[in-house]
Amino acid sequence: MLSLEQLSQIVKEHLGLYMLIEGTQYTSKWIISESALGGRGIFATEDIMPGDVLFVDHPLIRGPRSGTTIQRGCTICNKLDGDEFFKCPKCGLLLCSEQCQNTNRHGDDCDIIGGWTKKVPTEEIDDTLLSRALTAIRSLLLNEEQKQLMLSLVAHMEPPHGSEITRLKKYFDFSDEDEQMMILACCALDANAFQIASPFGVKEMSTRGLYPVAALMNHSCVSNTRYTFNSDLQMTVKAVKPIRSGSEIFTCYSGILWGTPARRTYLYKTKHFLCKCERCADPTERGTLLAALKCFVTECPGSMLPVEPLKLSTRWRCLECGLFVPNKNICAVQGALGSLMGTLDFDNVNELEYFLLRRIIKFIPKTNQIVVDLQCRLIWELGESEGLRWHDKFRTYIGTVNTCHAYIFFNVYLL
Repeated sequence: MLSLEQLSQIVKEHLGLYMLIEGTQYTSKWIISESALGGRGIFATEDIMPGDVLFVDHPLIRGPRSGTTIQRGCTICNKLDGDEFFKCPKCGLLLCSEQCQNTNRHGDDCDIIGGWTKKVPTEEIDDTLLSRALTAIRSLLLNEEQKQLMLSLVAHMEPPHGSEITRLKKYFDFSDEDEQMMILACCALDANAFQIASPFGVKEMSTRGLYPVAALMNHSCVSNTRYTFNSDLQMTVKAVKPIRSGSEIFTCYSGILWGTPARRTYLYKTKHFLCKCERCADPTERGTLLAALKCFVTECPGSMLPVEPLKLSTRWRCLECGLFVPNKNICAVQGALGSLMGTLDFDNVNELEYFLLRRIIKFIPKTNQIVVDLQCRLIWELGESEGLRWHDKFRTYIGTVNTCHAYIFFNVYLL
């Protein structure tokens, strides 16, 4: 484990090439220190104002996400499945063109994987599994200092983290040293990686990156920062509200517009902790009622919320009539809503609009995260879908208005 001094020095060197932002030199307004939440965190060394850039990070490694439902696509340009796809005869990675095959990035991947002894013919290699493991495989390209930085991050060491590497041994024979490094990379990625947002309207394979400085930020459901990606996949982290000197700087590991049950369940399954922040402890979530359900009494217009949000087995209570409902009944409703959402074609704007206006609001209040999510999806799709397009000037205006609405919601209700 690196000391704070060693880690701080490596982080400075990691960020060194990215200290110029829009031509302006900036100085660090934060330090790495021990956090009361456990482990290490990032803390302000001076007062920080909304909009201030804290740092610009870049990934140590990046590549396809590792979920079992990963979409099959090109491992270089991330283009999704098509008739022209083929496996590289040397390494078995899926590619879409000779152009992608001839890139330096594929050359690096191919040198590693092609150097392993194959246990089966190339055509029998599971290219989806290989794609899932690819980001961790790329950790073998890191230099010693970069490996130190990766290994200094919190890692999920419990099974099944790293299982994609273990399963690769069915197809390849690689050294114990390489296996150990790739498993450690999987564990670090699963704990710290950020999903890299695709450009709007682009259909491509979902990717992730290990941004080591951003990974040092601890979680809060009301974070005081936001991050964006540029075309070079650099991550810019900015403050979204005033941060006092000495205060910890947070990011949010979950969806900011998710209700408390959804956020806490996601954090428990993926990050292995149950959040107990101020927002999670407030049944109303600062008056947003994002998790609210309609009262089970048909005639009652009230909304139901958890009585003790930090207890997984808590009862729910109607704010209007006071009806109490056992947690198991609430879970059944939430499960049914999830199944209902799973039937939707999110590319069909008319279906989304009908579902929102005619079906879902019969079962949940308009404040519920599902309604908010559908509204956001429609905002993005309207004007961009065939038969629903508007001219460029109006599109720019609407985009500005909708961005303002989202910004106002985030700042007024959640911050």
